This record gives sequence, structure tokens and C-alpha cells, in this order.
Amino acid sequence: MKGFFSFEQLSGEYALLGRDVEHGVPTACYGLSDAQKYLIGALPSRRVVYVTADALTAKRAKESIAALSGKRCALLAAKDEVLTYRRALSKDALFARLNALYEWQTGAEVLVCDIEAVLQLVPARLPVVTLAAGGETDLSVLLRSLVSLGYSREYNVEAKGSFALRGDILDIWPVNLEHPVRIDFFGDEVEAIKPYDEVTAERYPVLDRVDICSATDAFYEEGEKERVLAAMKKEARRAKSSQAAGRMADIVSAIETEEQASDFTLPLLSSAVPFFSVLDGETLVIFDECKLISDKLDGLWKEHMERCAQLLEGGEAMNFSLRQYVALEDMEDEIALLPKLALSAFLSDVRLFRPLSVHNFTSAPVRRYLNSFEDLLSDLSIWKRTGYRVMLWCGTAERAEKTREQLFDNGFPCVPLPKKLYDLKGVSVLEDTLEQGFLVHESKLAVIGTGDLFRKTASARRIKKKRGDLFLAPEVGDYAVHETYGVGKITGTKKIETTDGIKEYVALEYRDGDTLYVPVEQMDILSKYMGEDSPGLSKIGGGEFERVKARVRASLKKMALDLKQLYAERQERKGYVFPAYEEEMEEFESAFPYEETPDQLSSIAEIKADMCSDKVMDRLLCGDVGFGKTEVALRAAYLCVLDGRQAALMCPSTVLSEQHFRTAEARMKDFGVRIACLNRFRSEREQTRILAALEKGEVDLLIGTHRLLSKDVKFRDLGLLILDEEQRFGVEHKEKLKDIKRNVDCLTMTATPIPRTLHLSLSGIRDISTIQTPPHARLPVQTYVAEESEPLIRDACVREIARGGQVFILYNHVESIHAFTKRMGELIPEARITLAHGRMEKLALEKNVFGFYRGEYDILVTTTIIENGIDLPNANTIIVIDSDRLGISQLYQLRGRVGRGKRLAHAYFTYKPERVMTQQAAERLKALMQFTELGSGFRIAMRDLEIRGAGNVLGAEQHGHMDKVGYELYSKILQEEITGVKHESVDLDIRTTAFIPESYVESAAGRMDCYKQIAEIRSTSDYKRVCVSMEETYGPLPPETQNLLIISVLKSYASKFAVRKISVSGKGGALEFASLEALAGEKLSAAMEKYRSYLTLDMTSAPVVRFASLGDGGKTMVLMTKFLKFAATFA
Repeated sequence: MKGFFSFEQLSGEYALLGRDVEHGVPTACYGLSDAQKYLIGALPSRRVVYVTADALTAKRAKESIAALSGKRCALLAAKDEVLTYRRALSKDALFARLNALYEWQTGAEVLVCDIEAVLQLVPARLPVVTLAAGGETDLSVLLRSLVSLGYSREYNVEAKGSFALRGDILDIWPVNLEHPVRIDFFGDEVEAIKPYDEVTAERYPVLDRVDICSATDAFYEEGEKERVLAAMKKEARRAKSSQAAGRMADIVSAIETEEQASDFTLPLLSSAVPFFSVLDGETLVIFDECKLISDKLDGLWKEHMERCAQLLEGGEAMNFSLRQYVALEDMEDEIALLPKLALSAFLSDVRLFRPLSVHNFTSAPVRRYLNSFEDLLSDLSIWKRTGYRVMLWCGTAERAEKTREQLFDNGFPCVPLPKKLYDLKGVSVLEDTLEQGFLVHESKLAVIGTGDLFRKTASARRIKKKRGDLFLAPEVGDYAVHETYGVGKITGTKKIETTDGIKEYVALEYRDGDTLYVPVEQMDILSKYMGEDSPGLSKIGGGEFERVKARVRASLKKMALDLKQLYAERQERKGYVFPAYEEEMEEFESAFPYEETPDQLSSIAEIKADMCSDKVMDRLLCGDVGFGKTEVALRAAYLCVLDGRQAALMCPSTVLSEQHFRTAEARMKDFGVRIACLNRFRSEREQTRILAALEKGEVDLLIGTHRLLSKDVKFRDLGLLILDEEQRFGVEHKEKLKDIKRNVDCLTMTATPIPRTLHLSLSGIRDISTIQTPPHARLPVQTYVAEESEPLIRDACVREIARGGQVFILYNHVESIHAFTKRMGELIPEARITLAHGRMEKLALEKNVFGFYRGEYDILVTTTIIENGIDLPNANTIIVIDSDRLGISQLYQLRGRVGRGKRLAHAYFTYKPERVMTQQAAERLKALMQFTELGSGFRIAMRDLEIRGAGNVLGAEQHGHMDKVGYELYSKILQEEITGVKHESVDLDIRTTAFIPESYVESAAGRMDCYKQIAEIRSTSDYKRVCVSMEETYGPLPPETQNLLIISVLKSYASKFAVRKISVSGKGGALEFASLEALAGEKLSAAMEKYRSYLTLDMTSAPVVRFASLGDGGKTMVLMTKFLKFAATFA
């Protein structure tokens, strides 16, 4: 596409504008549509900085300019917060900004930014470390450089801006790359640079070199730190109050202890400069709508000054903080030295400079066809007659191919796109995306954008693959469940040396101080305890845990039996078969304004298949809040209504039912669906009218609370029942629902995610659809961890309310919540504040929450009661008071309450500065600091939530059982009861050296992780996967670790043949079988025949196959594995 469009080729006014741009004349253009502005932004031959009034326009402009110009474009974002000092914050916006600066520094031709991004200071030159394969670099110097560039050293690389070093292997995720890279060193020489997928560990093509761009925009020059600290201490001494001085002193001491410079001190650093000063004199600056930019500038500066003054009073900011934004007069001076161009839709004053040349354009809007092919054909016929050239941007290869075929069938053969516009004749169909098109009558050109052609922009986005269910290896200090002895606490690992070799054992402490040593090769019978916070330790001996297991098994047997019976019953019953209504459904689906996620599409397909078959649907739909379950349910409801039947949606709370009602009304208003809502917000008269209409069949979709189960609610012909959060209905409601479900298709929605293992074990008996991919428009939540202070709380609230949003303040002490709310009212008098907690009268609680939902209040002070199902797209800031007292998963869920809309959301986790923190709370805060990046903390939280989800699906009694035996063992027993296949573990008596040396894997947590992975090997493909993963992470396997892997493969094959015990020593090996029948099969007979020279049969006490020694235990085990593998694969 590069060079396809040019000023000259577009002729007319464009050619004249091109000459002015070429000569650097300050110019203004009027009468332009958005699409024409982006076209002009794509045309100049010199480098361009394209400035817009807001971030959304900047994003659109960048995508369109990149598509039209084929040039390398970058998008410069504003940092979210520049005034306050935070202990930790999520750095997504900062990393995006640094990446754009890196792109510009390394030759990008167009930089698109909004005016706020330009106001903030930038590094005069962004430091970059370059490593090339075959080159040499001192590793210790490199590590110091990375730390000074803002990279943090972690045990595992899980987020941008982190690195990990293991021996000669450096894993790093540079902020300028999409994926992390693994760099292999040999001494100081870089051997190989290998990018890999952070989720699946899949390898990407090897690189010759890698640039590691700085992960911070604040750096100290030589000796600068002392100067900066002195300036700050001087400010603190001049503070207006002792409270402010104290807070400033805290900030100074925090910055003093940090090695890296903080962006709080940017105005004091010599490396930080105004944005326009880093541009060379030839760069063309284009302003998209000068009036809007100028107004936004004034507003930003006004807000900045007000915030600065308020924060200064509380000691949260200092005098120099005002200089975080470039002064307007300084910016105008910098702009004066550069070539400029102003683009505008209407004639208006260019406030930022004085234009010497003016061009007036006429913008001819492109018709929006929105999937109407007939309209497109009629326009193409006119254009063909008048000699116009046409470009159709389809967005994907499939759409382009389909469009070409349709055009060909209608007499419009398509031509390939030439290199220059001059050479284009006829119609060309492109696979690329362009949001909006334009007409240029002077050069007879019609460009039709993807958004003009289709209702929905197709996505060519690659969906990330997921790793399987996350197993979590227990670490030292964790509670773990042993399958035989129950819950113990891991106290460490111990190496025990005997004449046969060295073995490593995991030590578990049990009740009464007993210790159990578990060989590491049997780690699969240990699982991390996931349940209540501090479970009671089991007692070794006495059969206590066996009795607990027996109770759980009996309960699960009954549950499995009931479920199987229910499933068999449902299979026998025949339900209503809905016609597919393909055309009508397609029309309804294409009216959905967003792009469906892959999980949404698969769930929709599964539900349609159920409804169009003769079985009675009973499907569970799992997915996080805001992941699009409601849309899936509404499509099912529409299919039901199309066939003249009625649908009902039942929710556990009035507020939720009202919300679903509004969503359904907005979504179905153009499709003639008659919707009604029954809840406490409806008067008696309204309810009577709705019930009468329902009985006559004049209501298609009824939404409400459990009021729908009352005797006076009579449907004319109910075809589909949708339940939201069924686990929150009472027992009597559930019984009534069971009766309805016998003959009516039922879809149940839940917001708690479900663990995959549970999903699999239940999939035979319960139909489950899961939505695990978030919608594309969701922005990450900007997270801060900070000391609690009133100026900070006021600042966060005022900022959110100023942009038209709402705030949650989470205060989890019911006894003092009224006093706290009163204090907030005094602190933020301009805000409308309400409160909600669990001990309030139900009606009052509903009234307050619903008032907040409707926008009658700006701030809701609440305990953790605020329910998860309520979607509040306008609540974009949450402040958690005493966050160190809450668990990680609770914090994750709270953070998920904001950021439902398209605005960037903020979560402030605060803690009291004066409180003596428990070690656990400090650990949680530390986890929170990392958690701002959605790394490992997110995984733990997800697991915790999934287990709660499992409890919801299986009911309270089962949740109790899960707490007693731990989640993984519970899943195993459930699997055994459902499939009827018993999981027998093989006894091991292996006397050979088998462990992971500390010199190979340094960290204890890493070794536990590897032991768990190795113990869970179930096949040769697992063996290869673990082998490759360990070798790529830690280097070639030492022989003792190789032995561990062989033991696992041997154990997995042995379990297929009812082997009771495996013995290996210097004298040879032995496989002891459970019975003579187990040994009598033809598979084992064939293997014994093949390997007869190596083995003997011993029937003295039990059937045993003995193997001759091959010199060392490892080789003997390989022979035994080959023997069993041959038997397993013998046909």
C-alpha cells in the first residue's frame, strides 16, 4: 500500500495542499470529513506527528493512517496519573507510551497522539539495550543495566517489564515486544535469542538481535539523585502544615530507598523534556480540530492546577509537581519552530498558530451499506458508467473472497490493486480494514471502508491458546493433602543418602508433631490444599482420614447416582424442537454492535443445537461478569419468541432483574419483542396488567425475580426458562424450578468460573458452556497500591466524578460505616453519597443500590456485599480501604466491579500507614504489587474463585466435603465415582539416585513445581513435553533428574497393567502384579516373549517379573519401561 496515494495523484485541492506541505507553509484546511483528515495524514513524504483532542480519536486515526499509507505508525498514549506518588501501579499505559517513543526513535514515519500525551514530559532520548546473536556482553553489567532501566527481577517472567535469570539463561519480556524472549548465553557470548509464548511456551522463529527498550521514563544522571532529594527535602520543610510535611517526608524517604528514579520527580530530572523539543525541525505537526484541542488543553491545565493545589495541602504533591505538564506558552514556542497543518470540519479559528495558506474542501460522505449488497450494486453501476475507480476494504480474506465472487456473479469483475493510484481501473477488493471511506470527485475515486460495507468489523485477531488446567505445586509452608494420610503442612525437603543412592523427600508435619517423608517421585499423591484458610492437620494412623474419605465418597456416590439417573431420565424425555429460523437469527445477530468472542460464539452454537434438537435443554452457562452471557441468553430467548412461544428470565434480586429488563429492551426494540418485568418496583396495578397480558400470550419475554414462580403467574406457552445465578435461590424455589425444567428448555447462567477438571468430570452428566475470553473493548484496570490519605481519596473521587463517572468506596466495617460515610460527605461535599451494607433493611438496601445504578448518586460506600452480578458500566473507580485485610481473590473480584465500560477504570488499594502489619498482610500487599500486572496473583485468585464456582455448581454439602479433602483429591474421587474407574497408585521401592540438584534448579518453589510436573507424567508425550520444558528453562537434564522422569513414565505404564509394586536396586528390577489374571493377558505374554533373555518369572509369594541388572538403576528402569510400553502397544 505504501506510496499508493499521493497529493499529486489525488489532484485538485489535494495537489495544491501538497505543495504547501512540501514547502513547510503553516496551513489550515476546512470542510473535511474524518476519513479525509486521515487520508491527508497519510500523504506527506516527511515524518508526521498527528495530534487529536482525545485518545479514542487518536486510536481511530492511527489505524486509518496506517491502512491508507502502509507506513510504520505508532500511537503515543498519555500516562494515566502524573501527580501522586504510588508504591505500585499497573504500568500498561506507561509501557504503551514507552513503546511508541521507541518506535518513533527507531524510525516510525507517523506518530499519532492525543493532546494530553503531548502535555506530559518525555525522555530526551529513550535508553535501549541491544543484544545480537554471536555478540558479547558482560552478564553482570547487563543485569545492572536492566534494573536501572526499570525492569524487575522475578522468579518467572509473567508480565512485561520483568526478567529472570537461571544459570546462563536470561528470560526477559521487553516492553517493546509482544512476547517474552529467552536469551541463551555461553559465558559472555549471546548464543541464541528465542521468542516464546508466555501462556503455552510455544516457540516462535529465532531472532538475530533484540532491542530491550527502557521500562521507565525516569532516570538519574550521574550524581543527580542527591540533587533531587535535596530539592524535595527543601520543599518538605516549606510545607503548609505539619501533616503535609510529614507526608512529604514519607515520600522523600520512600524515594531515597528506591534504586530507580520515580516518575514523581520527573520535573526535577535533567533527562525529562517537553515532547515537541525532541522533534527535528522537518517534522510536520498536524492538528485534528484545533478548537477541540485548544479547549481540551485549557480544561486539562485547569484541572491539573486545581488538583495540584489540593494535593499540595495534604502533602501528596510538591510545588515542582505542577511542571509535570508542559506550560502552554512553552509549548507554543516549540510549535512555532515546526511545519504545521490544521484540519477541521468547519470554518473556525486556528488558535495554536497563524496559518498563511487556507484550503477549502467539499466532503462527500460515503453511503453506509451495512450488509445491503443491492444498494452497493446500484452505486457500482453508476460509478462504472461515469468512469469512477472503486476500492472496497473488506477486513478479512474470507469476506474479500466472498465479495469478489458476488461481484463477479453480478457482472463486476475485480482487478488486483496496482502499486499506484494512476494505474487503478475498475473495482479492487482489499482484505485490509479501513473504518470509514471517502469520495474524491476530482480524481473519480470511491473508497468504501469496512465499517461502511458491513454492520460489524471482522476481527483477524489471533486468539491466545490456553494452557491446560493450572496445577499448583505446594510450596514450603503450604498445606498439602496426602491421598492416604490427609492434610499436613509442608516443612521443607530433605535429601537422604543410602548405599543405593541419594533420594529427596518432601517433609510434611501432621498433628501431634508427627512428620511424614514422601519420596519426590510420588508427588502426584500430594496436592496443594485449596479450601479454608487454616485447616486442621490430620493425624497419622488411626484411619481418621480414611473415614473422612469414605464419607466424601459415599456422598459423591449418591450424587453421581442421582446425576446419572437425572441424565438418563432427560435422555428419554422428548422436548420441543425449535426451527432454526436462520435468516431471522442472522439479522438479530448482526444487529449486535460488538464483536462476539470465540467462547460466546461456541456457547451460542451449543445452545442453538440443544434448542433445535428433541432433547429438553438443561445447560449451564459459566462466565465472568461482563463477558457477554446476557447476549447469549437473549439470542436463545429470541429464537424461542420467533416460534411464537414465551420465554422467562429469572434473577435473584430486584436490581438485577431491572438491569436485565433494560438491556433486553434496548437490544430487542427493533425486533418487535414484547417484554415485561415483574418485581417490587412495579405497582399492583401494573403487575395485574402484565399477568393478564402474559396469560393471553401478549408478553413474549418476561423478566423478574422469584415472583415468577407465584401461582398467579400463568404463561400461555412457556418455551424457555433462563435462570441467572440459580445457586442463590432458596430450596423451595429450586423444587418448583425442577418441575418446570422437566418439560421446558432451561438455560442457567452463573458468574463464578468453573474449574476445567470439574467441568470435564461433569460434562457427561451436565451440559456446560463456558465463556472465558473477555470482550475486546475491555481496557485493563489501572491499579494503585497506596497509603490511605484523605487528599488521595478526595482526588480520586473528584477526578472520576468530573469525567461523569461513579465511585465505589469499599469499607468493610459495618459498625462504623455510617460515621465513615459522614466523613466522606464532609471531605467531598460536592458529591452525592449513599451507602449499602448487609445489615440494612432489604428495601432500603435495594433503594440505595438501585439509585446508584440509575445515576442518582456519585459515590456508593459499601461493604463487600455489593453483589457480583450487577453491571455498573458507569462506575469506573473503586477505592478499597484497609485492603491488606482482604484476600487476594476478594481483591481480584472487587477490581472486576469496575472497568465494565469502555473507559479506563481505576482501582486504589489503600492501607493505613500507622498500622503494624501482620506478616501475612505484608505478603498480600507484596502479591498485590505484582498483581497490578495480572501475573501470578491472578492465577491464584482464579483458582480460588473456580473452587467457589465448583461449590456453587455442586451445592453447599459438597463444598463442605471439598474443604475437608482438598479440591484435587475431591476431583479425583468424583471422577472415579462417575466413570467407575478406580485410580490405584503403584507402590515404589526404587533404590537409585533420583532428585533435582539445587545446582540445577536453585529456587525451592521451582523444584517443587518441577517435582509435581514430573510426578504427573502419564504418557510418553507428557514425558517429552516436561523434558523439553525443563531443558529449555534450566539447561540439559542431569542423570539423577533423568532418572526421576523415567520413574514417572514407568509408573504410568505400570498403572495400566495392575502392577502393585515396582522395585529397582543395584541387583535389578521387579514388577509385582496384583493377581495371576493380571499377568495372564496376551499383551504381557507377547512382551515376556520379546524380552525373555532379560527376565525371569517368580511366583513364590505373588506373581513377580524380575529383570536382570544392566549396571545402573536408570538403565534397568529404561528396560522395564520398554517392556511395558511394548505390552501397551501390542495389537
